[in-house]
Amino acid sequence: MFSYWAYILIGNNNTGKTTFQRNLVSNLCGQAYTRLPRNVLLNITHPQAPRSLATIFTSNRSFQEKRSEYKSVAYYFKHFFKEADICILSSHANGASADQIAEMVVKLKHRCYNVAGVFWSNAFDADAKEITNLPWNEILWIENPILNGAEQIAGQLDQIAKHFSELLIARARTQ
Repeated sequence: MFSYWAYILIGNNNTGKTTFQRNLVSNLCGQAYTRLPRNVLLNITHPQAPRSLATIFTSNRSFQEKRSEYKSVAYYFKHFFKEADICILSSHANGASADQIAEMVVKLKHRCYNVAGVFWSNAFDADAKEITNLPWNEILWIENPILNGAEQIAGQLDQIAKHFSELLIARARTQ
């Protein structure tokens, strides 16, 4: 691989970030979790993935949800973060989140990751809009319309994760 990517999923509670990560791991690693562990490093086993795309790290929960355990962004990166070919982190958009995300971007870039902000249509509020101004290498938009019914929501998030998996595999082939 010539480039490593980290994706920071931006959205407050009930955006779909955690379910998305669980589905992404299922698609790329063939592991189905009822509850995805936090800060896990897994081998990518998808048959279409190039050999150079070997590992994925997922944070699972938003940084702010475990702030008492993580203490600070620096502490999180020292004690919980694991380097991988692809890293998926998660953050809220409200309160002090913008400063925490900015620090995450710096920590990731110091590790030579390209960093993409991933914004969700159902969570794009004024706070998220301000976060788009951070020094991202790329901004991605996930169309995730608000639905009623757990089955509809689960199906939509599964489709989004499948499309995202395809993006990651295609990117790994060319970069």
